[in-house]
Amino acid sequence: MPKGILKKFLKRRPSWFWWALIQLLAAAFAIASWNVCLFLFNFPERPSNYEMLRKLNRLTPVVSYDPLEAPDGASADAQELLTKFYSLEHEQLAAHNRHFKRNYITNFTKPEVVNYIEGSYRVTNSRALTENDFFHPGLAVRAQAVIQTAERNELSPYPVVIEILFPLKATPSDEIYPAGHLFEFKYLDHRALILHAAKIGSQNEPSICLSVVPLSFANYWKPDQYPLPLANPDPLKVDAVFPTMEENREE
Repeated sequence: MPKGILKKFLKRRPSWFWWALIQLLAAAFAIASWNVCLFLFNFPERPSNYEMLRKLNRLTPVVSYDPLEAPDGASADAQELLTKFYSLEHEQLAAHNRHFKRNYITNFTKPEVVNYIEGSYRVTNSRALTENDFFHPGLAVRAQAVIQTAERNELSPYPVVIEILFPLKATPSDEIYPAGHLFEFKYLDHRALILHAAKIGSQNEPSICLSVVPLSFANYWKPDQYPLPLANPDPLKVDAVFPTMEENREE
């Protein structure tokens, strides 16, 4: 644009035009900033949002709870859990998992779909958690649900697998829980929270895998009856793959 035309264009604008323009730009910037903040705080389970909130020191590290003061939620045994989660469509299950993770990351500031496990689970194997997992140091313990049927008095396997993710003070030097160890989870004692649910079976043989974390540290013991050295995990790797253990993932 020639300089003469530009000067005429600027002179035609009344004095309030520039003031109004500045106000409009400031309002647009404020709205954009507000939307960005809402997006960051409403979806902290997104890796980029989580990292930004951590850098801004706007995330409180995950905390543990007294068993009686942990967030209220639904609890279910293995049979109820299989019915509940295997019936969900893929999108529904993904939505549940987003809520599960968001609850945990935000220390339940706006709790949604809080679910705990109950019942008997027998250990099959375990491994130490690494930097590629949801948190570390820690221990992942794989266990199979076992139930008592009406026909038999002995506990028999049931198609619900859990991986218990224990946040520890240090990387464990041994497996801690040997194969065959039996966990008896109770709602008010253990507050074993479902962090992620996955379908791992087939239509003919339905099965699910639940990734579980302890919200309360009070009633977790090693086989030698010493307390398990649990510690609040920080930071979290929110883009870690679930299920945590490869043997629990669909092929």
